[in-house]
Amino acid sequence: MIDPDRLLDILDSTDLLKRGDSRLPSDLSATSRPDKILLENGLVDEKAMTRVIAEYLNISVADPSEFPSKAIEAGGANFAFLRQNRILPLSENDDSLTIAMADPFDETSLQSLKLLINKNVKVCIADKNDLDRAFDRLYKPELIKNAGTASYSNNDMSLRTENGPADKIFDELINTAINNNASDLHIEAFEKTLKTRYRIDGQLVELGNAPPNYISDMLISRVKIIGNLNVAEKRLPQDGRATIFVTGRQIDLRISSIPTINGESLVLRLLDPGNSPKNLNALNTNGENIRRLRKLLNNRSGMILTTGPTGSGKTTTLYAMLNEINLRSHKIITLEDPIEYRLDGVNQIQVNPSIGLHFSNLLRSVLRQDPDTIMVGEIRDVETARLAIQAALTGHLVISSLHTNTALGAVTRLIDMGIEPFLISAAVKGVIGQRLVKKLCASCKRKRKVTPPEAAAYRLTEDSFIGEPGGCSACHQTGYNGRIAIMEILRLDEKLRQYLLKNGNLEEFDGAVDEPNFKPYEIRDCIKMLQTSIDEITGQLNEF
Repeated sequence: MIDPDRLLDILDSTDLLKRGDSRLPSDLSATSRPDKILLENGLVDEKAMTRVIAEYLNISVADPSEFPSKAIEAGGANFAFLRQNRILPLSENDDSLTIAMADPFDETSLQSLKLLINKNVKVCIADKNDLDRAFDRLYKPELIKNAGTASYSNNDMSLRTENGPADKIFDELINTAINNNASDLHIEAFEKTLKTRYRIDGQLVELGNAPPNYISDMLISRVKIIGNLNVAEKRLPQDGRATIFVTGRQIDLRISSIPTINGESLVLRLLDPGNSPKNLNALNTNGENIRRLRKLLNNRSGMILTTGPTGSGKTTTLYAMLNEINLRSHKIITLEDPIEYRLDGVNQIQVNPSIGLHFSNLLRSVLRQDPDTIMVGEIRDVETARLAIQAALTGHLVISSLHTNTALGAVTRLIDMGIEPFLISAAVKGVIGQRLVKKLCASCKRKRKVTPPEAAAYRLTEDSFIGEPGGCSACHQTGYNGRIAIMEILRLDEKLRQYLLKNGNLEEFDGAVDEPNFKPYEIRDCIKMLQTSIDEITGQLNEF
């Protein structure tokens, strides 16, 4: 914290800014960084403030003539970390390191550097622009890029290039995520803490001890380098990808960075290509659902839709269906945003709106590629919907997803987008609505006799038993381990098509959908077989 009175005394004595200047902000004493306030208001320039801070801290000012002629290794400190925090190594011996900093009050960066090199650090101050020019000369962009990617050719988890604390902590976080089957790793900077959380079975949990707060900037920089993101950009969201190897397993990372009031928030989506569903049998659902899905896929043309909220497993179901029909005699093209798994023998295209590569204009081009099956990751607008319908009506099998709560809601959603009921009736072969419910932990689940109201609600006999969550180390005391898919599968037969044409919707179908054509969510079976709890089912389907 800088004492504003002492700072003003130095400014006054050097005639840079008088205490009685009417331009001085009234709340200068209320901030911990009055130097930055003065700079932002244009009352003192950068070079002058550099000299003032040097006098305030009783440190020397590093002149550009004193900068080294070639880059100094600085105990193996990461080049990107040094540049991002404007820390220029000036000289180094066995016991100490002399550096020039633009902001000597940056204790976080200083502590991280000291921890990394385990030496005494002597600090000088230098003008920010002088430091930037020195980094441009000494630390080329390609060197920084290589520093982050050189380890990816290894056959094991060896992500560290400098073997520093951030690398070690990142290794530990990734290993914890992999060992606990986490789908996402969250790294969040708060005012006084650095929080790490893992999404396991759809729920965020904290495991182990959080990394120390002073490592925050260094750890975030390390992750951004791995994802080939701009480490110096902290004001804008960024997205990146990377491939790493953990104990011989390839893991694909999707990295998202957004700025927050306390720093950057990172989310890493972990994708194991080995876990990509090989066919419908790999879906964690019952055999009746698989039989119905295969019956839908027997159609050589038409549209099949998957529905459900975000995180309900729609993409997994889409990949399973593609693998089911991925034959040598079958050409499949997918349009995805993003591509989560790479499928052998399938032409996958990444949507890129930043260059005008949208679902709609891609779909037009794909139709000229003579495909048998087209997968559109998501129908988001009326243009994409119309093109997908057109493709389905002209001899192609189109598989896609919609954000609706139920299978019946997909028809309503298409009508709301402006698609005529007669086109829906002609094109749509079936709709899959799905949810993921947490599976009771096999090690600690308890069972109890069902109550009469529960038996009546879920069509169970009064002597039935149902499962309840317990809590053990295997499930991190949650009572659940893994997830299963519950599905409702709607097949549009002739009876239902006629109803749609006559009434213009399916909101009040009045029995037009019967059991052979409509399979509701497998709620009763999941409860009866002690796969999940009534509380979990209620939590997932309480909106219906």
